[in-house]
Amino acid sequence: MASSSRAAVRTAAFSLRQPVIPVSSAFARRLYATESESRPSAAPVPTPEFSLSGSASRSTGQTTMKKYTGPGFPKIPGLRHLVHPHHPHLHAGAPVRDLTIPLRRNGGRNGTGQVVNRGVGGGHRKRLRIVDFHRVEAGEQDVVRIEYDPGRSAHIALLKARVAGAKDVEVEEGAALAEMEGEESTDAGATIRSRNEVRGGWSYILAPEGLRAGDVVTSYRSGIPSGLVEGWSEKPSDSDPSAPQSVNPPESGTSRALGLLRTMTLKPGNVLPLYLIPAGTSIHNISMTASGRMQLCRSAGSYGQIVAHHGPKGEALGGAQILSMGGSVGEDGKLQKKNGSVLVKLQSGEVRRLDPGCCATVGTVSNKEHHSAQLGKAGRARWLGQRPIVRGLAMNACDHPHGGGRGKSKGNVHPRSATGVLKGVRTRRSKDKDGNKQVVSERPRGKASKK
Repeated sequence: MASSSRAAVRTAAFSLRQPVIPVSSAFARRLYATESESRPSAAPVPTPEFSLSGSASRSTGQTTMKKYTGPGFPKIPGLRHLVHPHHPHLHAGAPVRDLTIPLRRNGGRNGTGQVVNRGVGGGHRKRLRIVDFHRVEAGEQDVVRIEYDPGRSAHIALLKARVAGAKDVEVEEGAALAEMEGEESTDAGATIRSRNEVRGGWSYILAPEGLRAGDVVTSYRSGIPSGLVEGWSEKPSDSDPSAPQSVNPPESGTSRALGLLRTMTLKPGNVLPLYLIPAGTSIHNISMTASGRMQLCRSAGSYGQIVAHHGPKGEALGGAQILSMGGSVGEDGKLQKKNGSVLVKLQSGEVRRLDPGCCATVGTVSNKEHHSAQLGKAGRARWLGQRPIVRGLAMNACDHPHGGGRGKSKGNVHPRSATGVLKGVRTRRSKDKDGNKQVVSERPRGKASKK
């Protein structure tokens, strides 16, 4: 009894010495496994109520790097080195469940149980968000909210498509609509076509930098809709007159119409064919074929840049000349003949030649502060599914090429992987040896990359 009473007194004294840390409304943090009675409980995280109109209030909070050192924070090892970006505009609730799938882990093992990918295992339970990397649905889409995605470094945005004649659907009703497959009909008679990535008019996309709830994004991958810019000679489709049409040069005022088109369409989050994007524009989420999914520049803070538009003979094109490049998907679903190419520079310094009909999203990928985060402790790495890795130098000779011997000697062998593959040797064939013909100039290597 005496020992238990002394422990209670020490616990009470310890709780009285700890400062009371204010809890932000954007996210609540918990200090200990059990809350003391003298410490106020954390306030519940409010769910932001966003308006779907274009005049919704934009979050004024700036992204800050949160550190838990100094007065007011407990001096515990788990918080001493922790640094992570704090985004007050992120949604604090759960995602739309029907736009997610469960992540099944295998611990880096193949079908026979053999480890083929070292350092993988464990991790917190996750559900993968189904992100739309095609963006083929035309029309305006409202940004409902910006969410955190545990499966990628960038943030994602929840979109709701605007359908003519359809009633407004709240976020809570999105799960019910997502259960529908094929074509869904609303009470007003409007029809919403559904894919795995788009269900009931709801979808996830990669959120570009600066995109907030209440903004409106549009995909022009299928073409420019009729009547968007005055002066375009549109040819209505026989199958669906309301469907977006391909770009046709106007009869007069070509340069003026092209300038108006770029003014109306070059906004973060909009999808456009590469030949309609002017040189110098930052883009991300780039497709490598006219009808394929977007594959390049998808991680946090990454982007590409349009360098130039070239004609069939390699001549530089500018102004209204780019409208004759073609290469997009026609009304019949077939790829039109391309008349040139577009040069895109990636962040590695590589300049790649792409078809003019390939599409990209305007802007830079969000969460550019991702690289500045510090996990702070080994346990947080285990939550992410990262197992500790043992140095090959500390192994036996039968377990690793660097193993065996006394001390730190590697036996004068060149560094190798665990399977014996040499490190530092190029595995990519150069352009002059039947390599990638679409690469105009390779990324700088060696001393050139440090300039």
